[in-house]
Amino acid sequence: MKIIITEEQNEKLNKKIRLAVEKLGLKQSREMFGKDIIKQAYIKNPSLFLNQFNNLKPVEKGDEIYYVDNDNLPLFYYEKDEQNSKNEYYWVYYYRIWAFFSEVMNYSYIKTQEIMMEWLDTTYNLRGLRPQSWL
Repeated sequence: MKIIITEEQNEKLNKKIRLAVEKLGLKQSREMFGKDIIKQAYIKNPSLFLNQFNNLKPVEKGDEIYYVDNDNLPLFYYEKDEQNSKNEYYWVYYYRIWAFFSEVMNYSYIKTQEIMMEWLDTTYNLRGLRPQSWL
């Protein structure tokens, strides 16, 4: 017996999976669904994954500015250096953000960097530094 899923049903299922990823986090969602199901839910627009991180708030700690979620967990940071612009990187937390693109979507490090740069620019108006993964 074959089961045929319409495009509309498929999109509803994908939305439910994306919602689960947002509510449960990437690690728990991977345990429940597996990476192939999650990848399928984001295949048309992988950047949708980043929408859940669009409302982070900056917190300054010494020479570093962390962007934290509602639980005050840092998702990325950079070092501020007003004197001699030596800082080159944003450090993006691997397990909550970077792993989605590298492990689930199987993107290269460079492709993931490009996506992060675009997101940081458009969402947080942060330019001029390159994203790197941070464990």
